[in-house]
Amino acid sequence: MTMKSLRAAAVACVCFFLAVPPAFAVVDDAHSAALEGAMEQVKDGFKLRQEYWKGTLKAGEQKLVKHQLFKGNQVWFWLGTSTEAEVKLEIEVYDAKGNKVSAEKRSGSDFAAVHVDPKKTGTYLVVFKITGKTKDDIDWALVYGWK
Repeated sequence: MTMKSLRAAAVACVCFFLAVPPAFAVVDDAHSAALEGAMEQVKDGFKLRQEYWKGTLKAGEQKLVKHQLFKGNQVWFWLGTSTEAEVKLEIEVYDAKGNKVSAEKRSGSDFAAVHVDPKKTGTYLVVFKITGKTKDDIDWALVYGWK
């Protein structure tokens, strides 16, 4: 390549990168709320998984998430939302036979949490519901940690 063609290629690259708008990261506020709710347990030695579930619900709708839990691991699930509407978050954990196995609960203005100490390895059902007077979709995120 000649010096002239290299210069033209460099100018074209600079123009291209200046013309393309920068990409911005998207913050998932419901996920952030769930993570903030987890801080006390993280300080107590619980490890958080990077993977999490998220979505939207209408007020009063219920959601079920199946998850494999292991005997000997203590597990916390944290449900968070970023809605500014006044809502109540409810969360429970059930074994495969439908028996409630939730041991301890915590909540704040934008999160609810439940602690489980499974007595045997198996598939468990995390059931949650967000209630309130809003007609808008309510975003949610569910994270979990273990120790």
